[in-house]
Amino acid sequence: MRTRKPAAERRQEIVKAVLRIIGERGLTSLTTSTVAEEVGVTSGALFRHFTSLDAILQEAVGYALFRIEDTFPDPSLPPVERLLQLARNRVRVLGSDPGLAWLLRSEQAYLTLPEEAVERLRDLVGRSKRFLLDAIREGVSQGAIRSDIEPEILLLPVMGTIHALVGMTGVHRLASGGRRPNLDRVLSALQRILAAPEQARRRQRGSKKANTHRHANRR
Repeated sequence: MRTRKPAAERRQEIVKAVLRIIGERGLTSLTTSTVAEEVGVTSGALFRHFTSLDAILQEAVGYALFRIEDTFPDPSLPPVERLLQLARNRVRVLGSDPGLAWLLRSEQAYLTLPEEAVERLRDLVGRSKRFLLDAIREGVSQGAIRSDIEPEILLLPVMGTIHALVGMTGVHRLASGGRRPNLDRVLSALQRILAAPEQARRRQRGSKKANTHRHANRR
């Protein structure tokens, strides 16, 4: 005899199934039948928990936003550390769940999801941009980030790096046989791009000394 699960648990199973289908098979594969099959219930059972597929998508967005909210680091961290930590957190969460990544990054999401869900996603994207831009501006004012390039322009490589890393670590990253990028090396390169010129020179001198020391030890 199959034990009926509590309603809240079943609703979350349905939501996770929706994100899994979207992330692994694409939005065109999302139907009440595929969701029911993924969860292991009948199509009719879905509608004991949700009134429509749109209602399921609304809750899926709510669940996604809850997960992504946790990726915002402590705003009291130093600016550069704040930027890099947000990048690490986003890659960790979105890279391991392509359904979440699709909601946040796909133009198709904004064209097909219910209007209220789209507005919530846009709000999150806007807050993410402001969080990054505030950190860049603060870093510039403290001399930790270069001031010869406008913060609004520096925001582009920061966001582009995060988006690229999420895409490269997700389910579709190895479609052409590529390898997973080294997150620390990529973020270290981003940090060098953002660094104030004098800081970059000091970091480069330190790197050369470390390399010289390593070569000397090998002799």
